Amino acid sequence: MKKILFYLNSMKPAGGIERVVSTIVGKLSSSYEITILVKDDGDSFYAISDNVKLVSMNNPLILNMNNRLFRIFQIGKSVFTSVKFLRSFIHNNRYDYIYITHPMNHVEYLLAGGNTDKLIISEHGSSHGYNFFYRIIKRLTYKSCLFYCIPTKQDYNLYMSKGFPAVYIPHFRSDMVFSLNNKKEKIVLNVGRFTADKQQLVLLYCWNQLVIRGLLPDGWTLIIIGEGELENELLKFIKDNQLNSVTLLRTLTRIESIYSKVSIFALTSRFEGFGMVLLEAISFGVPCVSFDCPSGPRDIIEDGYNGFLAELNNVEEYIDKLSILLKESDLREEMGRNALIKAEEWNDNIILQHWFKVFK
Repeated sequence: MKKILFYLNSMKPAGGIERVVSTIVGKLSSSYEITILVKDDGDSFYAISDNVKLVSMNNPLILNMNNRLFRIFQIGKSVFTSVKFLRSFIHNNRYDYIYITHPMNHVEYLLAGGNTDKLIISEHGSSHGYNFFYRIIKRLTYKSCLFYCIPTKQDYNLYMSKGFPAVYIPHFRSDMVFSLNNKKEKIVLNVGRFTADKQQLVLLYCWNQLVIRGLLPDGWTLIIIGEGELENELLKFIKDNQLNSVTLLRTLTRIESIYSKVSIFALTSRFEGFGMVLLEAISFGVPCVSFDCPSGPRDIIEDGYNGFLAELNNVEEYIDKLSILLKESDLREEMGRNALIKAEEWNDNIILQHWFKVFK
């Protein structure tokens, strides 16, 4: 049985990378011997298959945000320690493939003397979403890997045109029990970290405009699930504008109970590497409204079929399309049925065949 090492910083966050990795290793663990190597204490927010090893470096990166010089020192020390551990670990275990998700992890692998002929790099961010430093790393080093796995068609075409060894492999759907609940409640849902890229403040602005303009039908509520550095700003906006119809919730381990009863999913991100939350939503028969941001939403939402796409940061168009779904229950039901059909494009067996070709 071939051995695969998944190397990333942590499995503790309730983020998109961690969710995708936990799902992939679960799907592949019956066919391959899989180890996940992380820098921190080795806990995982998402469930990990029993036959997958989770190994810790015990090298968590804790940054002092009040002292830039000391922060640089902390990063350098962490990289040095990680490289030293990684060099010994890959030498002693002789993996057939190494799976990496982040540019800095790739740099550490190269510094550890890792063989690029075994290297599988999986993209989890939009091509537009990285800072200048990370874009340079990718441009200089990613072309030497065995495969560069891209989950969206737009980014796949971009990287292919630039000479990267790109392969198009959509992400698996999450390990949830998907079901259609015909008794939907008047709930609009957003799920994501509270960061500038996710733009939940824009969603709150749109919701507030619906209230001000008298376009919010009676009984509707907005639930935003997540956590992050902008939480206080979101709470302040809600309080200042007396948005009693909005609720913020911390990340849930069993979010299926929310997905199954909501009527609309609303996304206002300016970048999405894939848009896993959109795929989860349509898998529960929930129509979506999203900005047409790079790069994932247009793969998952067909405008007018299973939801609506609005021009990126065109707030007025977004408000109009969200308002239409709020008002028209028949349209929501039709788009919900179409959403279930669309979700079948991410059938496990289809995606597994893509991965089997990579790990042949």
